[in-house]
Amino acid sequence: MTEYSCGPHSFHLGSGECVLLTGHGSSPFLKELSRLPAFTLVSPRRPLFLCKNERVDGALALLGLKTECKWKDLNAVDQIKFCIALALRQKVEVLLLDNPSRDLDPEERQMLFSALKDLARKTGMAILFTSNDLSDSLAIATRVLAFTPAGNLIESTPDTREDALRAAYPLLQI
Repeated sequence: MTEYSCGPHSFHLGSGECVLLTGHGSSPFLKELSRLPAFTLVSPRRPLFLCKNERVDGALALLGLKTECKWKDLNAVDQIKFCIALALRQKVEVLLLDNPSRDLDPEERQMLFSALKDLARKTGMAILFTSNDLSDSLAIATRVLAFTPAGNLIESTPDTREDALRAAYPLLQI
């Protein structure tokens, strides 16, 4: 596990780990983290330009996409995978995703989260993501980083994920 710090908050991420970041302030925190050298934020928007190299081609293949794929021919999940592959053109230690499943239906969310889990396992990079869908997110999140209403960042273990969520969302029924 590697320790990271950003502002007053510090936390750990393990190699190949998918961690859910949640609670009030999680999206702005993700954007702050993206300014640090170890973190790469993926924006699932149509790329303005395509800068491919061997790493991108390898990432496309790893994510189940053909190297000659075209944006207009991709479904919503594959477009997100494509953006992730482009982000991997340089060496990435921690991949950041801000609510990547926002516009996806349940089946597409499951496909995306499965691909993310495989990517983390196969590459050893950590993935830190936010999500509005806790049930699908917990299916792949090994741990949770949760902001409490008081602004504290709680770091869970695999066994205390639900406790961290209750601290972030006191009215949540788990």
